[in-house]
Amino acid sequence: MIKTKSLSLLVRLMILSTLFFSFISALLVIHENPGKTETINTPTGTDWIAPKYADKLKNPFDGDIKAAKEGKNLYTTNCSSCHGNKGEGNGPASAALNPKPKNLTSEKVQSQTDGAIFWKITTGNPPMVSWQKVLSEKERWSLVDYIRQLKTK
Repeated sequence: MIKTKSLSLLVRLMILSTLFFSFISALLVIHENPGKTETINTPTGTDWIAPKYADKLKNPFDGDIKAAKEGKNLYTTNCSSCHGNKGEGNGPASAALNPKPKNLTSEKVQSQTDGAIFWKITTGNPPMVSWQKVLSEKERWSLVDYIRQLKTK
């Protein structure tokens, strides 16, 4: 019984901290890039499309197994609470988010270039946070490598 209460409290704290971090990150993105989030993604469901230049970004760790393993660890720590353990957009924090986290295993996500996915991880788009100041460039590319592996799981 105590374990269940502790786990429930832990899940609530994770959700609250994720929402708080998302809010703060959104404020930082808007402050640094005024107007940037106005036309990207809204709770009404507008698609979040990376700019054309993002498609030209090349993944320096493409196919690197070690980078993908690091990406998995980073994903588990930073992304699974919203996107779920398998990347299907159904993590415990997803219930409180609007718009809902994307299913990273979907064709719509997997058909994007590595550069576009990297740009989205870097930039963020509320409620998704910007990871630019939290994760190094190498770590963000490692996440891209791991996200590519999700389609095969």
